[in-house]
Amino acid sequence: MSAADERARWSTLLPQTPIRFAPDFAWGVASSAFQAEGGDVPNDWVEAARAGRVPPNPGNGFWTRGEEDLRLVASLGLRHYRMSVEWSRVEPERGRFDASALDHYRALCDAAAAAGVTPWVNLFHFTHPRWVAESGGLLAIANRDAFLRYVEHVGRALAPHARHFHVSNESMVYVLTAYLMGVNPPFVQDATSAFTMTRHVLALHADAHRILKALVPQPTVATIEVYLDARPEDPADALQRQAAERFDAWYHGTLLEALATGWIRLPGREPEEIPHLRGALDLYGFNYYNATSFGAQGPGSWSDLADPPVDGMRRRVFPGGLEDGLVRVATALPGVPLLVTENGCPTDDETFRIRYLASHFAALDRARARGADVRGYFHWTAVDNYEWHEGFGAHARFGLIGFDPATQERSVKRSGRWLAEVISRSVLDPAGVP
Repeated sequence: MSAADERARWSTLLPQTPIRFAPDFAWGVASSAFQAEGGDVPNDWVEAARAGRVPPNPGNGFWTRGEEDLRLVASLGLRHYRMSVEWSRVEPERGRFDASALDHYRALCDAAAAAGVTPWVNLFHFTHPRWVAESGGLLAIANRDAFLRYVEHVGRALAPHARHFHVSNESMVYVLTAYLMGVNPPFVQDATSAFTMTRHVLALHADAHRILKALVPQPTVATIEVYLDARPEDPADALQRQAAERFDAWYHGTLLEALATGWIRLPGREPEEIPHLRGALDLYGFNYYNATSFGAQGPGSWSDLADPPVDGMRRRVFPGGLEDGLVRVATALPGVPLLVTENGCPTDDETFRIRYLASHFAALDRARARGADVRGYFHWTAVDNYEWHEGFGAHARFGLIGFDPATQERSVKRSGRWLAEVISRSVLDPAGVP
């Protein structure tokens, strides 16, 4: 395909007029502990890699180069960094907390502040300590209790060093991939287990939110949830419509109703009220990558264009899902500010990444015009890192910053420099989009 033809595929998605951002709009990047740190830590993903079920993860060097990375992030004008704590580093054995690991995470928070970057600390990003995985995962009440003890222990250790926390990353995706689809550890494929885990992750969020809000100084506590805009591949197909609607009712409907009212309603089960789940968030963290199609061949990605741009993981680009999702959440949770906590694309084509970002900034701006109170945007990610089922493949690179696996030397990509210019001017000029 020629460059002109490729540009034409983007023509209806890119902004046509300047997009302006307020001086206090929060620009940041997001990462996860295991995806960046990697290493031979005692968790279930390392065990799954040893069994050949997922790619091995050597990490991108963040565990030893975190301070350098934070200074590099700051140099791009990004003033917020979403990190996470690897539970298995902090509590490698049940009840034994590693003081040196906690000291390291304290130091990372302090290094962020020294660089002029605000740390946002997430406490769970898909990985379990091996001892949790081997004793029933979070289906087991003893392990759910252990998770809350871990939240309190880490919260107390880091609260003087970080004022913003997330309980967990994408709790509904965690349930979907680990307990319904069975593609992530613990590789369970069972609807009953998935519905049970839905209840548990919502209850854990409520309990952990209460624990974190009791800390001194009291932090901001936000969710992180990915929006999977469910669409039938063929709108005329009744079965596809029903599949998309059923998925949406469980995945988004259950979550949003629970946060709004404290009531958990799951298919085939009696409603359950958890009063302190109602309003258990100071900000709604909103992740978005692509819309999800339901078709004859199973789930895929969706676009309203006949020939849309496609990213390195073969996902159709559809910024409209970001716009509609932000508006939907704002309507479901009135008065709750929103923060885009992840958005980005896997590609080794920097022109593609810049266009992807510009098209999604346009969608974000449309959502704001429709009343969504969006306070900031965190790009996924800073330095190229491990993608769960793709490893470090060239097609799965999400970073604004690349690195040499042999030397771990960092290099800012063209998209990173482009975004730095947008941030410095607080405006996206369509003329600057290639």
